[in-house]
Amino acid sequence: MLTFISSIPKNKTVQQKVKYRTGQFAARMLGAVSPADQSHLPKNYNFDAHVFHPQFASTHYGVMIPDLPEPFRYLSYASVIGDVGAKITKTSSKISPYTPADTATLVHGTALSSAKEAYRVYSIEDEIKFQQTPFKVEYAGDSTLYAEEGQYRLISNLEDLSVDLTLTPTDAITWFAHGPFYQHFSVLMRYEGSISQQGTHIDVQGLCTLEHWKSVAVSMLPSEFLKRQLTVPLNAFSYQVINLDDKQQLVLAFVAFAGQPAYTAVSYRHVDGTSLQYDDAVFEVIALKTESQITPDGFVMEVPQSFRWVVYHQGEQVFECIAVVDTPYCYGLAAGYVSSYQWSGEFQGHKMQGRGYLEYIDRR
Repeated sequence: MLTFISSIPKNKTVQQKVKYRTGQFAARMLGAVSPADQSHLPKNYNFDAHVFHPQFASTHYGVMIPDLPEPFRYLSYASVIGDVGAKITKTSSKISPYTPADTATLVHGTALSSAKEAYRVYSIEDEIKFQQTPFKVEYAGDSTLYAEEGQYRLISNLEDLSVDLTLTPTDAITWFAHGPFYQHFSVLMRYEGSISQQGTHIDVQGLCTLEHWKSVAVSMLPSEFLKRQLTVPLNAFSYQVINLDDKQQLVLAFVAFAGQPAYTAVSYRHVDGTSLQYDDAVFEVIALKTESQITPDGFVMEVPQSFRWVVYHQGEQVFECIAVVDTPYCYGLAAGYVSSYQWSGEFQGHKMQGRGYLEYIDRR
């Protein structure tokens, strides 16, 4: 059994120390954003796909809602368009008949969705349509995300799921990476609309996040041998969203390089435009599900039953929680899963509880 995923580095051996330092260096090279960087980064942004920028070869779009009413619990809408070539994003040839550069994947569902219903693989060339101005991306008629008069619309008509949401941006933007090789940001959004699934229709409103990246990829390498053989050893990942109430949101991002933590960040956002990356955060799995998940490409992945966050800022603890995953894992977030959990803890000294959205990949 592998050790539990944790943002606390294991530096007992020379090999562990080398992997940790290499991961820290790789994160800096990719433009990983520190708390001190946030205030200096752009407040304006665009959602252009990589096809409009020759220096990039991969794009991500994501809309995540962590706290829908029962029985939906969460909404995931997360795509990887053009495989980066990392372990956490790599789409096996057992799953996609297309080349990595032509492969797009999308997981789009709720707690009611099975992987068969929620997970889709597309040819970028034949099935994905992009528009730069105004922004629009369409997935083979299944789903469309587009800009409309200062807002964004998500319209989906899958066999088991219909979504019609209007997303209104706030001024709260969080950058995870900002550099020449990788740009990744998240915007706090208000949403309003409707969701229908399995005969249940609900009108919804609240806070969500809209995510985007543009990145370089292994497919850009000139050597065909390198393209086939090289896999970037980013091998564990978690992204999470918690709405503290109808005005405040926390997001967590964790990435591991060769099994060692390379980047961990927790950010606070408010509808008034406040956006703050906390100084320090701990994320660690404390218990695993009894049964492992078997991915469609045959990988045995151990996934959390429970985990914790502990977050610090300016020398003070500002947030801590224990989370228990109470929703089936659904495959399709790159090379891993989405799910939902219940959490309880304290924020700035006040006891709180709620639901959270979970993305989790462990390809060690």
